[in-house]
Amino acid sequence: MNMHATIAAVRCPTANRLWDVAMLAYQSARSDFERFDTAVWQPLADELDRISPRPDLWFEVVAQSGQTARYQVPANDLHAWGDHVSAVFRTKAAEVRKAWLDHRAAQERLGYDAASDEVERLCNVMCDRERDLLLMPAPDRSALLWKLERLFGSEVRREDEFCDSWCPDWINAVMHDAGRLLSGYEAGHIVLEQAFAA
Repeated sequence: MNMHATIAAVRCPTANRLWDVAMLAYQSARSDFERFDTAVWQPLADELDRISPRPDLWFEVVAQSGQTARYQVPANDLHAWGDHVSAVFRTKAAEVRKAWLDHRAAQERLGYDAASDEVERLCNVMCDRERDLLLMPAPDRSALLWKLERLFGSEVRREDEFCDSWCPDWINAVMHDAGRLLSGYEAGHIVLEQAFAA
């Protein structure tokens, strides 16, 4: 007689309630960020690119030998080349300075800096709420699945995603959840070598 018994994880109402509250906070923060990004910041960025694309802060000079050299114009010292002995250097640096000042004036007219500050603030709030969820112990398998999807799912494997690895705190928290919630019967069916080979 097979006496195999599976111990199912018991859902703790308090843990589930805490998870649900944290998830609602994350979803609200994400919605706020996406709404502002779509309705305010991205249209401003597009308009700025249309009327005054970000100029390069450098100029090139072709030497008599035919070689081209590139010289930086620091944004915090736009007059760095203003007293150079060569009129070519001074003229080219002045062109860069004018283009940069025109760009900054366009940013100010559009309110771009304030919008950028706000979109960054909203992004930070969203990331903090996401961090809260990832570090919070998953109360059940559904929550663990959300974590795994967030760390390894199709959304984060897109070519334009900013990173393909995560900090040890997040991975350790998720793996702790996996060990706790998938121990027993399910863990017996997971072959780590196959999981890493996939």
